[in-house]
Amino acid sequence: MDNTQSPASALANAKGGSLGALLATVLLPFALGHFISYLYRVINAVVYPDLARDLGLAADSIGLLTGAYFLTFAAAQLPIGVALDRYGPRRVQAPMLLLAAGGAVLFAQAQSVEQLVLARGLIGLGVAGSLMASIKASSLWLPPERLPLATALLLSVGGMGAMASTAPLQAALQYTQWRGAFVALAIGTLLVSAIIYFVVPEHGRKQPSKLRDMAAAVRTLYSSWSFWRLALYSIVAHATYMAVQSLWMGSWLRDMAHLGRPEVANVLLAGAMAMVAGSLFFGWLTDYLGKFGIKPLLVCGCGIWVFVAVQLMMAGGVNLNPYVAAVGFSFFGTATTMNYAIVAQSVPSHLTGRVSTSFNLLVFLLAFVVQWSMGLIINLWTPEHGAYPAPAYQYAFGIIVALQIPGMLLWLSFKPWRRACP
Repeated sequence: MDNTQSPASALANAKGGSLGALLATVLLPFALGHFISYLYRVINAVVYPDLARDLGLAADSIGLLTGAYFLTFAAAQLPIGVALDRYGPRRVQAPMLLLAAGGAVLFAQAQSVEQLVLARGLIGLGVAGSLMASIKASSLWLPPERLPLATALLLSVGGMGAMASTAPLQAALQYTQWRGAFVALAIGTLLVSAIIYFVVPEHGRKQPSKLRDMAAAVRTLYSSWSFWRLALYSIVAHATYMAVQSLWMGSWLRDMAHLGRPEVANVLLAGAMAMVAGSLFFGWLTDYLGKFGIKPLLVCGCGIWVFVAVQLMMAGGVNLNPYVAAVGFSFFGTATTMNYAIVAQSVPSHLTGRVSTSFNLLVFLLAFVVQWSMGLIINLWTPEHGAYPAPAYQYAFGIIVALQIPGMLLWLSFKPWRRACP
């Protein structure tokens, strides 16, 4: 099926040729893919007790199987970068979501931790292009100065996926088990795949690309200090944001804040709503301040400093209200995601696929390490009445916070308050 159109003809064929048509036929379908990927990413924070009970899994095993999503997600980034530049986001994203649907079905039928890890890895592989395909589509159809706002809108839709995996999922689990929930997710994933394939017009501009050319470009990119300097200041914070939000926030609320399952789901819902608000806020703020010459780097870094402060309070044994912890973590954690737009803005549009996926590989690989490592640390303590003691979380969060400080000191070296930074 060939839906190839130029941006102008696609808008002209839509009702009124308006921006709304572009949103409906291009951005919204890809945003739905990101919605699904976030649902998969965060769902284990709610079904964690069921997995632990049904299959007898400890914290380190839960960390490993949940983190398998990040590992395969990271491994797929470079080939996806080639494919996005060569074939376009529509022809890449639609078939990959079929893999995620298959992984969800396998997860629903799993009887061992090995099967769960395999299924979770297949899900991560299938949704690995969701955000990058969205950013690639935005870079093709929108002017570069609108990328931060478009990225924020996409991330806010992803936040809605996180919202759906909290209290709504907990309510659904009153009528079905976690296995049934994953079957329903598989059906939804198939539907989104069909929408992307049949609704999105194919952009006429593609970049001929080969894997060896991509490998050479990535070697050049990874050997560039300017790339590493731009990436390193936020990468640990970004990985921590994903690792904690998708698993350990729910565990922290149960064991540290002593909340029951319905209360945990409600607090996670508040956190997911804060994530949507944070994505929109930082996107709007970046777009607005850009009119005055203020760089996105300043907005991103200031938000990350507050994000680290929230984690420090969670690690320090402070009597922190669970809503304040979840909302503060999720709202200011979205500042870390603004670096996607910063990286994408730094290159021509035909290179955004490979550059964004090169950056994404680092983020998700580190997210796997953070999520699994936190499980290993927490598992050093023996659960008491099914809950891990406070020192387990204090050490886990304390170590992760310490690893984020060097990046923030590096951010200061950019002199981000200057208009001509870095």
